[in-house]
Amino acid sequence: MNWRIVGIIVLLFGVGLLLVLRPFSDDGEEGAATATKLMQPDFTAYGLETKIFESDGALAHQIRSEEMAHYNQIGLTELKQPKYSVFSQDGTETWQVSAEQGTFYDDKTLILERSVEIQALQESSPIQRIMTEYLVIDLANESMSTEYPVIMRGPQVVVRGDGLSADMSAEIMELKRHVKTVFQPKS
Repeated sequence: MNWRIVGIIVLLFGVGLLLVLRPFSDDGEEGAATATKLMQPDFTAYGLETKIFESDGALAHQIRSEEMAHYNQIGLTELKQPKYSVFSQDGTETWQVSAEQGTFYDDKTLILERSVEIQALQESSPIQRIMTEYLVIDLANESMSTEYPVIMRGPQVVVRGDGLSADMSAEIMELKRHVKTVFQPKS
């Protein structure tokens, strides 16, 4: 093998090693401390409730969480074990949505993740529970949506689908893609 080729390969290897190790980097501890400080929440609250009211003063939505960590710089609040409730015009709680974790953004968007369950609180509802792994709730437009698989359960029916869109004010839910329906007669 030619010594020039071997020299070029060793030189390229050395430059690559320097780029990976970066011994001349000045980020050091000061840069790491700044990055850590930026990711610290402005405040953490336990057992906090957030209530959103209509213009006439009626309670419209409520968000509860075991723990909330608010990051003012990026405009979001991280939630642990969140529960989101929807109220009707007469003030009764109609739907409750729970999850393992969530994120509430300043633009009134709530994203729920892992073991998301939507539960109807009125016995007359044909669908009692809806389960998925990811749900986006737009509080400003009073809508919910997901592209993830969905299981809807009622007293005598189980519906499986992919994706869901819902208008909470009109109380309309629509599967984006139906997969399977199983009807279960009363015992």
